[in-house]
Amino acid sequence: MRERHGDSDQASAHSTGDNNLVVGRVNTLSQIFYERATFAMGWAFLVLAAALAGYAVANWPGGSRKQYVGFFAFLLLAAVAAVCHIGVRKPDSGHSGGVGPHARRQEFRKGARPRLPDLLLIAALVFSLLSWWSFENVVRNGEVTATFDVHGSRPLTGAPGSVLTMKLVKPDRADLRDRLRLTLRIGEDDPDAPACSHKTRVDLTAVTAGVTPHEADLPARSTTDFALGDLTGRTGAVFEIRVRTDEGCALRLVGWQGILHND
Repeated sequence: MRERHGDSDQASAHSTGDNNLVVGRVNTLSQIFYERATFAMGWAFLVLAAALAGYAVANWPGGSRKQYVGFFAFLLLAAVAAVCHIGVRKPDSGHSGGVGPHARRQEFRKGARPRLPDLLLIAALVFSLLSWWSFENVVRNGEVTATFDVHGSRPLTGAPGSVLTMKLVKPDRADLRDRLRLTLRIGEDDPDAPACSHKTRVDLTAVTAGVTPHEADLPARSTTDFALGDLTGRTGAVFEIRVRTDEGCALRLVGWQGILHND
């Protein structure tokens, strides 16, 4: 009976040893798979950063370059995090940095605590999403250069009927914005004539209903911000320019710039 009991213990110990060996191998293979999978994800995020850069170039909306600082910063951080993750996580012939199977299993069991490669991978994901959000935000809300058709009296003298008309061309649907920042520069029609612009006032009138302010009394060089209202149902917006100046002065619209933007 004792011999049978001893044989049973030996068989049980042998079975337990086999089970432990199988579990150990499964854990080791799981850890190897995890490392290689996350290594591949690092490359995937690097490719994603490159794809985002390509998408941005292909769909560049224009406007001031300073609007894209956030996009470029987040995209660069995403690429750096992905490259660092690849460098840290790089697998090597069945061993990770000389770590043996037992140590590997111990690390895998403790794996609830995030490690540097995991944090870098998370950072690459977060920065990629932020760069995408930043670019799309500029596309939807960024500043866009406005286009005008200008016609009317030249030069501007202040006499009745001496009016210059500026028509804002309706922007594409993607470039529709709530406001217009309009900069005007009125100067002498004849550069050799006595200066008049410094004592000239400009009456800028929004002819299109719904655009505010309706009228603005401005100096010869000025910037005014208009609320455009709903542009989707209109062909654009029309503005008229008149001047109040001394008799005998002849002026012209030297330059202008219109920027469409949201609040």
